[in-house]
Amino acid sequence: MASTPETAGKTASIALVIFIIAMVFLAGVGQLFIKYGVNQVTDQVGHFPTDPVGFIKLVFSWPVFTGLCIYFFFGVAWLKILADVPVSFAFPFLAISYIVIIIGSYMFLGENINTLKLFAIVLIIMGVICLSRSDTTQAAT
Repeated sequence: MASTPETAGKTASIALVIFIIAMVFLAGVGQLFIKYGVNQVTDQVGHFPTDPVGFIKLVFSWPVFTGLCIYFFFGVAWLKILADVPVSFAFPFLAISYIVIIIGSYMFLGENINTLKLFAIVLIIMGVICLSRSDTTQAAT
């Protein structure tokens, strides 16, 4: 699918790139809140609640609800981002959320980071840089 005439050929300003990164970071934070809340509720009841009342309590527990609100805000911001730049430019930045999740889950959820995860972080950063630059450089024909 081709870019729309409105986004074709647009280049992202530094401010827009910073906004994209901030929103992706925020999405990762939202996921961490959700995971924290799910852990809290499942630790209290001993399992993931499958009954309607238990599930509603899960969704409206403060960390899960906060995470869902953050993720909703990210979704609205993502609509604005996609209106301003081609999806092939914006979408690779979503990989940054993996880095936020790995570091955040280590810092706040007690999960481990090993050498393979650190290597993956380096590859993600390199990939995002390469993909974002591919829209600003002229391919050889």
